[in-house]
Amino acid sequence: MPETKAKSRQPVVEQPTSIGWASAMLSGLALVTVALMLVVLFGFLDALHYRSIADFFTPDPAAAGGTLALVGGAEGVTLSIVLLGVMFGIQTSSSRYSPRIIGIFTRNPLNALVLSFALASILYTFLVRSEVKVNYVPLASVAVAELLALVNFALLFPYVLYTFEVMRAETLVSGIMRRGRKELRAATRKRRVLQRRRALLTCMEQVTDIAFGSIQLGDMPVCQHSIEVLGDFLAREYLPVKKNMDPEWFKVGHAELPGASDQIVAEVNRAGTWFAYTIMSSFVDMVGLTPVHRKEAVYTIAVATRKVGLAAIEVGDSELAELCVRFFNTYLRAAINRSAPTFASGIMNEYRRFAIGALEWRRDLSVESAAHLLRYGRHFDEAGMPAIFGAAAEDVADLAIEAHVRDPQVSFRLAQLLVRNLLDLIPNARPIGLNGLFKGVAKLTCWSMASEEKDITHVLVEGIAAAPPDFVDAALSRMESMQSGLFWEVNERVISFDWVEQPLRDQIPRLRAALRRAKTGGNGAVIGALEDAPTIAQDLVQPEPSNAALPTPAPASEPAC
Repeated sequence: MPETKAKSRQPVVEQPTSIGWASAMLSGLALVTVALMLVVLFGFLDALHYRSIADFFTPDPAAAGGTLALVGGAEGVTLSIVLLGVMFGIQTSSSRYSPRIIGIFTRNPLNALVLSFALASILYTFLVRSEVKVNYVPLASVAVAELLALVNFALLFPYVLYTFEVMRAETLVSGIMRRGRKELRAATRKRRVLQRRRALLTCMEQVTDIAFGSIQLGDMPVCQHSIEVLGDFLAREYLPVKKNMDPEWFKVGHAELPGASDQIVAEVNRAGTWFAYTIMSSFVDMVGLTPVHRKEAVYTIAVATRKVGLAAIEVGDSELAELCVRFFNTYLRAAINRSAPTFASGIMNEYRRFAIGALEWRRDLSVESAAHLLRYGRHFDEAGMPAIFGAAAEDVADLAIEAHVRDPQVSFRLAQLLVRNLLDLIPNARPIGLNGLFKGVAKLTCWSMASEEKDITHVLVEGIAAAPPDFVDAALSRMESMQSGLFWEVNERVISFDWVEQPLRDQIPRLRAALRRAKTGGNGAVIGALEDAPTIAQDLVQPEPSNAALPTPAPASEPAC
């Protein structure tokens, strides 16, 4: 049924918990503090025969030299551990996601700070060791060397934890997108536009690589998070500032769109949609790569595309809104090619929600989207997945009901569209596909009768009257007698096609009476009513119906004796 207008709160995506930088620092300082406390405690006990603690900790030349040698060696070991952690992080992340992730580590200022501090401490310790003489100890320099060693040891544990934290995909994605937003803001200032464009594109490619790697590893939460981030960046960050971009920003070539044809490059240059095209093209590749049983990734792609399309309508970017329609169709085509009906339900649901959102400003897109839904529903039916056709018909019926509040004429055109598909399907329909389409038409008819929409009711009744009477009567009987709406199998729609809510079920007797009147008066009027119905582009090569779907010729009548 149509969606309600009440706005629900957006669900908060909970990210996996991780140890914070402050907590890691405190843990490292705690280790050093405990060590110092033990030294002071036992040093106090050992220094009872000394006059003061200061005398006890004042080294002689031999002790100072030995201490500095030990400090230098310990700092070298610390540096080795740091380098090992960095190399392990780089190797693990690059092999898990993409070699382009290496740039995140090399540009990280904290890595450079820790490594530089460790090297400087070791060099300082060596230099101080050379100052120690047989009869001279540089006490201040030795104390500073020991202090630097303590700082190095305090940084060791937090830095190792930080390295593992950086390797988490969520942290990588967040850091990449921060840099992407920075590059986008810099690009709006129209300085070094091409350099900023290349840097922003690199950020998007890195997030896309993480999504692809997550799909291959079966890590769907990371994949979904990456897709959501890309969609939100395009809808919330890029589109609002797109109009402020320099014209040079929108002139791209094969370097920015590798593998694209000359026609695609020319089209995105004309429409100024190369950035959105790049991101959503990666979505198409993800649909082709996602295992059939991991439909949540494809659903997230459909949600992201809907958000981008509605954001484009809101800012007045008609080219991008129409591009989103084409990508929705491409997702459905990919699902057909992969024989993945589980993908289709989520895509069609978000396609319908996009069409509902477009009713406010782009009603032509809503009607076009409905036509495409039915068209690809028929393609699923022809490909041996007939249940998807019924889902498409119900989506269009729900869209027609939702559109009535904004523009009754749109509801009328969608009713015509459903009837035209029903009439086209009757001669060689598969039973499941025809049943699903008929139920969508019947439910819309019950709604139009309850709402006293006579024009819509007339078109729908005339269309139903053209169907075989036995089929119509059996279908309406099932709709009247069904006691529970839950489908007897677990599927995406949950509700059976035969289920009708009680207020609309009361209209079925009226529908039967209207059908009897239509059959008595003839159903030729429906052809005239469909003359201005939305047209759907015809296939250049019509699929041949299967033998089971071909109508059986009536037996020849015997000659009269």
